[in-house]
Amino acid sequence: MNLDWRRLKAVVLESDDWGLCAWSPDDQAFRVLADTPVFRSNVGARYGGSTLERAEDVREMVATLLEFRGGDGFPPVLQANTVVAAPDYVGLTPPGFEADPMPLVDFPATPSRWVRPGLWGEISRAREAGVWWPELHGLHHLPERAWLTALRRGASDARRAHEQQSPICQAVDGSGEYAAAEPIELRRRNLGLAVEKFTAVFGRPPGSFCPPDYQWDSALDDDAVRLGLSTFQGRSERADAPLPLLSRTIGRYRWPDLSGKRFSLPPRIAFEPSAGPREAARVGVEAVRRSVRAAWNLGQPAIVSTHRVNYVHLDAKRQANGLAQLRDLLAALVEDGAVFVTDAEVHGLLEHGWSERAIGARGALVRYYGVPRDPVRWPAPAGASGVSLREGKADDVDVRLDSGRVELRANVGEYLLEWAQP
Repeated sequence: MNLDWRRLKAVVLESDDWGLCAWSPDDQAFRVLADTPVFRSNVGARYGGSTLERAEDVREMVATLLEFRGGDGFPPVLQANTVVAAPDYVGLTPPGFEADPMPLVDFPATPSRWVRPGLWGEISRAREAGVWWPELHGLHHLPERAWLTALRRGASDARRAHEQQSPICQAVDGSGEYAAAEPIELRRRNLGLAVEKFTAVFGRPPGSFCPPDYQWDSALDDDAVRLGLSTFQGRSERADAPLPLLSRTIGRYRWPDLSGKRFSLPPRIAFEPSAGPREAARVGVEAVRRSVRAAWNLGQPAIVSTHRVNYVHLDAKRQANGLAQLRDLLAALVEDGAVFVTDAEVHGLLEHGWSERAIGARGALVRYYGVPRDPVRWPAPAGASGVSLREGKADDVDVRLDSGRVELRANVGEYLLEWAQP
C-alpha cells in the first residue's frame, strides 16, 4: 500500500517498564539499597528511585494526554509496554531460595511491598478513554537464572535487595530476561508465559513486543513469531548487535522492514527528561522534535521512546518535571500536525491501508486511507450486537455488523465506531 507517511505525520509513543516492580518499592528500600554497587552507578543515579506506578500516576498521565488532540482530532495514545509478573518473594526464601519454576505474582497483583491501591481501576479507565494501549515488555524483566544463582551463592547485594523485595543487583544489571546467557529452554518458557499472562490480564494477545534491555538473539525472533509476536520494537537498538551505530543507521534507511513474518519499527527516538539537563541536547524536547521531523521527511512514522522512570519516581520533583516536559513535547508535536498511533496501527496501515484499534470495550478507532468505498472486514468483539458511527463524517461511511463481522465502506479518514450490547 503506497501510503504517504510524510503527509500523515504519524508518531508512536512507546513507553517501557509499566507494571515493573523495580527498582525500589518505597523510600525505605531506596535508603537501604542506596550504597549497593548498582544503585551507586550512573544507571542507579537515574533509576534508583524508579518504582511501580500508583493510581494517581496513571490518572495524571491520562489527564496530560487528554489535554491534546492530534491532527486527526483524537488524543495521543501511550503505548505502555508492560511487564506482566513479578517474583513471589514469599516463595523465595533463604538460604537456598529453592523453587522450580520460580514463583510469580501475576499483574495486577503484586508482592506486598509493591501494592498500589486502585491502580488497576485507573488503567482500565485509561484504556476506556483510548489513551492507554498496553503491549508486551516481558514476563518479569529479569535474567532469572543469573538472579537466582546470585541469591543462592550468597551475593550480598542480591540478598540485601531481596530483603527489600527488589531484584536489582549486579547479576541482574549485567544481563537481561531474554539475553543469550540465559538458558534457551528458560527463555522459551518465559516468553510463552508472558504471552499467556498478557492475554489473560488484558483480554487480547499482544500485538507488539519490546524485549527487556533490548537483549535477544535470533532464536527469540523465531519463538516470538511462533507465538504470534510479529512486530518487534527496538531492533536497531539491540544491545548485542555487532556495530550498533551501523545497525541503527541501516535500520533507519531500510524501513519498511518486513522480513518474512517479522515487522520491525524504525529506530526509536529517545525522549528522556529525567536524564538531566546535560542530556537535553540529545534527548530533550527540541532534539526529539527535530528527530521526529527528520523521520517524517524520510517517509516514516516517528517512533518516540520514553521510559516510565520519567513520569513515576520516588522523587516528586523529578516526576513533575517529566510530565511538564511531556506536555511541552506534545504541544510541539501537535503544532507540527502529528497524528498519534500504535505499533499495530502502523503495521496495519503499511500492509493494507487501514487499521483498527479498540477503544476499551465501547468501540474502535478505524483509520481508512485506502481506495474510497472499498469494503474492509474484521471480527467484531465478543458480545457486540450492533455497530454505529460515533465520530466522523456520516456521509462518508457505511458500517454494519453481520454474523459476528464488521463491514465498513468509507472514504479516506478516521472513524470512531461504537458497539451496541444486547
